[in-house]
Amino acid sequence: QPCGWGKDRIQEFAERIATTWGYKPGDDLEKLVKKLGGTVEAGDIGEVLTTGSMTVTGPGKFLISLSPLSGSKRSRFTIAHELGHYVLHSQLGERPVFVKRDGSGPVEWEANWFAAGFLMPEREFRAKLGAGWGNAELAVHFDVSEAAVQVRRQSLGV
Repeated sequence: QPCGWGKDRIQEFAERIATTWGYKPGDDLEKLVKKLGGTVEAGDIGEVLTTGSMTVTGPGKFLISLSPLSGSKRSRFTIAHELGHYVLHSQLGERPVFVKRDGSGPVEWEANWFAAGFLMPEREFRAKLGAGWGNAELAVHFDVSEAAVQVRRQSLGV
């Protein structure tokens, strides 16, 4: 079930969660997942049609499976997306869930909004833009794809 929050609220919440968890742009997400009690693994070839999935069985008990064909930037966004499901939809493991990243709808939108806010905090993103940084520089700094930077720019109206 979607949490029902709007995009801005979810992105602000994601930024607060990142700070609470000690995450800074570009940090290793797999280490963060491990610290939270989860595991990241490459999925099997049967999962090629999706970029990832997540199974949550309880608090601190979750598995994120990534497509074996995704690049590192796409995998980072997928991990952040799945963390969005963990926080917003499983309520940090209080609700067991299985989600597959292969479609569109409110639950997937919310996880995408979470990932964008988590990986590219608005204040820092705007500050770098104000300093004249281009998409390529932003992508390197936040360790995301240039496509993710472009979507974030559009979302923020900058």
